[in-house]
Amino acid sequence: MNTLEEITSFTSRYRDDLMRSRLETVSCEDRNFDIQLLELKPHGRPQKNRFTLLLVAGVHGLETIGVTVLLHYLSHLIENARWNDALKRSLASARIVAIPALNPTGIFQGRRATAEGIDLMRNAPVAAEKPVPLLGGHQFSPMLPYYSGTGDLALESRALIRAVKNLLDTSSGMIALDLHSGFGARDRVWTPWSMSSALPPHWNHYLAIEKALNESFPDHVYKFERQSDSYQTNGDLWDYLLLENQNLGGPLFLPLALEMGSWNWLKKAPWRAFTKLGWFHPVAPHRVSRACRRHTTLLDFLVSVCANSEKFFGQEVS
Repeated sequence: MNTLEEITSFTSRYRDDLMRSRLETVSCEDRNFDIQLLELKPHGRPQKNRFTLLLVAGVHGLETIGVTVLLHYLSHLIENARWNDALKRSLASARIVAIPALNPTGIFQGRRATAEGIDLMRNAPVAAEKPVPLLGGHQFSPMLPYYSGTGDLALESRALIRAVKNLLDTSSGMIALDLHSGFGARDRVWTPWSMSSALPPHWNHYLAIEKALNESFPDHVYKFERQSDSYQTNGDLWDYLLLENQNLGGPLFLPLALEMGSWNWLKKAPWRAFTKLGWFHPVAPHRVSRACRRHTTLLDFLVSVCANSEKFFGQEVS
């Protein structure tokens, strides 16, 4: 079963547990693909304007392990909520929303970029202080990786922007976690800004999340850091959305990225470095299962933060 079939199977299996909407339809090779937004139906009477956890995957078409981890976690929540009263109460306080594949044409074609050759994480109208040449985004040619495009925002980018703005309009606040792979030998949780060495807005809240994660799970596997500590890029969509929300005076918005340390997957199978997916996907079924199990703790932690947002963040939550 390929990744897009995995999404179809999941939504069919849990159709009674999900609210589904279509954000956009994109096309390639005479086929149409819907970009879907999934929301878990709450149990009981949900609070008004709940704090939202948004999970996004498949931004880069080669990084399909993020899609698998996201679907695995949603399944975990749905199945546990059938009997777990404590979780039911959490889901009445926190809204769980997901975009399982923002870039379905890239997934379909087995490439990082969209069918138009655009790298969605280089596509927004924001410029970095010191972008890494080429890797940090460019406008030379869609034939080269990390192409940012030269005109309007891509359909996929506009779909994410609309979804985030609509969710913020109906939430007391939001944490967004964007699931990626393909960089480093250690799992990282990245905060904005990828465009600047300056501290992002709400840095005290990011520090509070890091401190709570360290104290609640002292043996966790993550390196919590700003993305710009690794490299700077132009056109980051989350930087753009954070700026826009700041300019509009919106509710608390905390985007994060999970960068799975995919170089570790090559240690026992170094020959996979010469395959298309080797740097981005664990390939072996038992390693895929391990990746799904590995990140459940982090995702459960973020659900708890959202469910207890008023206590966790204090007065800034509107």
